[in-house]
Amino acid sequence: MPVRWAYIAGKMGVGMKRQTKADKFRDLANAVNQINNGEKVRRIGAKDGSIATHSVVAVDPTKPEKAVLAECLSWLQRQHMMRNRHDAGTFQNNRGQWAAYGIRGSGDIHGMLRHHGGKHFEIECKRGKGGQLSKDQQIRKRDVEYNDGLYFVVHGINELIFYMGVWI
Repeated sequence: MPVRWAYIAGKMGVGMKRQTKADKFRDLANAVNQINNGEKVRRIGAKDGSIATHSVVAVDPTKPEKAVLAECLSWLQRQHMMRNRHDAGTFQNNRGQWAAYGIRGSGDIHGMLRHHGGKHFEIECKRGKGGQLSKDQQIRKRDVEYNDGLYFVVHGINELIFYMGVWI
């Protein structure tokens, strides 16, 4: 029973990192500016540090993340690009012990570009209407790009083609 409560508490956000005062003031100032401009108030970030993502090109907003991921893998295969599905998460074994697998914040797809000296790329798939980029994903994106790799957040196949068109 204690394991079940730990799981539920984790899902409810117990123990999540709080916003700093600077984050709260930045969010408040942004809200005041939006109100003064007659706009709908949209929060900058969540308490856990995640940020909202939206497509830069037209995509189907009704598509779930699973369908976006399947389409992206299929398109990459048709382009004869090296790609691997990457997954990360936690699980509980039959003795009640918790374990983690994968790389935290890593993209859903990893690959290399043959015509660009084996340049590393990662693709994080989100549902068509947008999603949240977690703090770990933001850190991973920064680290990959700092080391001359590519990290794309895509919401549909059109967005993947838009980003990868330069590299294929």
